[in-house]
Amino acid sequence: MQRVNPIIYIIFLVLSCSNKQTVENSLSERDAAIEIKVQQLLSKMTLQEKASQMVNIGLPSILTGDYWSERDSTVFAPKKFRKFITKYAVGSIHNTPGYLIGSKEWYRIVKEIQDSAIHKTRLGIPLLYGIDNIHGANYVKESVLFPQQIALAATWNRDLSKINGEITAYESRAASLPWNFNPNIDIAINPLWGRIAESFGEDPYLVSEMGAAYIQGSQGESLEDPKTSAICLKHYIGYGAGRNGKDRANALIPENSLRQYYLPPFEQAIKEGAASVMISSNAVNGIPCHINKYYITDILKGEFGFKGVVISDFSDVHFLTEAHEITEDKREATKLAVNAGLDVLMNPYEIDVVDYIVEMVETNEITMERVDDAVTRVLRLKFQLNLFEKPYNNPEDFPELGGERHIQQNYNTASEAITLLKNNENSLPLKKGKKILVTGYAANSMNVLNGAWSRTFLGQDTKYNDPTKLTILNAIENEVGKENVDYVEGTDYTEDINTVKAVSKAKNADYIVVCIGEIPATEKPSDINELQVPEVQQELIKKLAVYNKPIILVMVQGRPRIIRDIEPLSDAIVMAYVPGQEGGRAISDVLFGHINPSGKLPYTYPLYSGNALTYYHKKADIRDITWAYDGFYSQYEFGHGLSYTTFKYSKVTLDKEILNGNETLKVSVTIKNTGKREGKEVAQLYVKDLWASVAPDSKRLIRFEKISLKPNESKTITFEINSADLKFIGIDNTWVVEEGAFEIQVGGNPKELIKKQFEYKI
Repeated sequence: MQRVNPIIYIIFLVLSCSNKQTVENSLSERDAAIEIKVQQLLSKMTLQEKASQMVNIGLPSILTGDYWSERDSTVFAPKKFRKFITKYAVGSIHNTPGYLIGSKEWYRIVKEIQDSAIHKTRLGIPLLYGIDNIHGANYVKESVLFPQQIALAATWNRDLSKINGEITAYESRAASLPWNFNPNIDIAINPLWGRIAESFGEDPYLVSEMGAAYIQGSQGESLEDPKTSAICLKHYIGYGAGRNGKDRANALIPENSLRQYYLPPFEQAIKEGAASVMISSNAVNGIPCHINKYYITDILKGEFGFKGVVISDFSDVHFLTEAHEITEDKREATKLAVNAGLDVLMNPYEIDVVDYIVEMVETNEITMERVDDAVTRVLRLKFQLNLFEKPYNNPEDFPELGGERHIQQNYNTASEAITLLKNNENSLPLKKGKKILVTGYAANSMNVLNGAWSRTFLGQDTKYNDPTKLTILNAIENEVGKENVDYVEGTDYTEDINTVKAVSKAKNADYIVVCIGEIPATEKPSDINELQVPEVQQELIKKLAVYNKPIILVMVQGRPRIIRDIEPLSDAIVMAYVPGQEGGRAISDVLFGHINPSGKLPYTYPLYSGNALTYYHKKADIRDITWAYDGFYSQYEFGHGLSYTTFKYSKVTLDKEILNGNETLKVSVTIKNTGKREGKEVAQLYVKDLWASVAPDSKRLIRFEKISLKPNESKTITFEINSADLKFIGIDNTWVVEEGAFEIQVGGNPKELIKKQFEYKI
């Protein structure tokens, strides 16, 4: 920390204490100066001006036409523009004009809004512009479209997550969009949930580590840097735990599970300096998250000491009446949400909540202290982003937007995410000089490769696809020549197109590459009722299997879809997740061996729809019908992933047999590449509490490291753990560590982990 100028600190202390703000003992000089500016500006604001800072509107609200009108040009509606931007001076804005625009058009839009806010309002406060740039700056025409977040998780590579965050921030700021509603650090425990594609998977530690790396890349050393972006963590909390696996569904989460699994990624992200948090649309235990003061004020702002902005999701205060039926009155819903700790209400269409807040402060239903706290947080973020000095960016200052370096990093991420699940008798890599039949719903679709949030909300519109990018079919044709490739669509998502023709073409093929996939979708449109791969796509594979030709199954899907019946018919299975723009090229390069796959599953791949468990289940969860403990029915386990080379783990040593108190235990393991080509391996370290006062998990991931090894090369890596890694949420719902026996499990294959025991003594 820089030494604080004592004069600044004293001024800050007086100003902040007068507003009943908690003062940090040490602040950088810049942070202290920002707090002074915030308090000075706050002291000049009227109640209505404060309430306006607590509102986030949608861009279409100030454009001509209705909110959901289709547009092909961005024209501001003068009357609506004046109402929202200059009269009420709203604090922030989100959304797109409804069609794809480039950085220069974004610059024009943002500049006009900001110039009006700064020069035509009493206090000249700039707006904060937020956007859902989920896998890259997906709403900026020239940007790269990265793999969806579940694919990024499958890399198990913190550096790649950091680079994704950095490039997304850069390309967002090229369009003058400084606030990104990402990353998603939900724990995804139900594979029915469509937004699992936008998550880092099921494991709290993997989610925490990959999320923290993304934040580091996005926010950089300082948000003052015009090439960084403020992130917004999603979704607080339990969004991925819907009881029925549906989007926005009620979750049942007891306190110990909340603290054991769902809160840790948020706590770590806040320690990394996360700028904002978005509240989850669902309810937990019947209480909508948007009015859960215990979650927002007591835990997030209290226990975790979060000083950033807490924002609602899209129109979710209104949905307290419409969806959750908490109250029939939007005014009452606003009061409940603000008093619970919400700082910004995403109220896309109207300004009514400003009037509600003003009225309720005047009637003592909302305290001025609560409003001042909310507005302080909003203004602080605006000063941190330097929006008062630089409210928009010149696109010319961002020459790397969509450039070769970003494209290469996009390709690297897609390549390293791809997970080889099965490879019977080294069916892969494919040999050249052979005839290949390519078929299936995902074989020739950029939209399936990109998924949702790809130029449009659902990512289903084909008119915005980049013609220079390759589908899986295109990439295979480039590799072996069109004359060696037959292509037949086979099926749509759920309908047969020409399966008979595909089967006929298979007679002359040496290899059959079948690409199955999901419809691009998110939120409610991504809800499904069956986890099975659609029957028509399975039938295609069953019919093709009649010739006993090698079948290579390529899966382009965010969540694990049940493949129990077609897995035995497939000689090799490649999980590509939702790999983005460079996905076709990366998949082909894996199939032909230019890339040695190194991805590992970030979730458990279930064998049955009705038996989906995370790997960290309780022993009693897996009692089978014979009363044995063989009921963990996974198709593939969490952390599974094959390579074109082989790795051997040996010399697992613990530097002590008894870990005392706050000591450190060193776990060393030697990994050797025993194959014939260079490869990357993820060394995974798990711990199991053998006996505990609360039924222990089967195991818990506590460390991982990804390394690269040349043929016959060995590396010894050492993990350090301590008592904090042994803690669990006890009977009283607090973290506790108990004396007793523990088991270390280490390896790269979840079915072949090497186990060592040690004792812990307090």
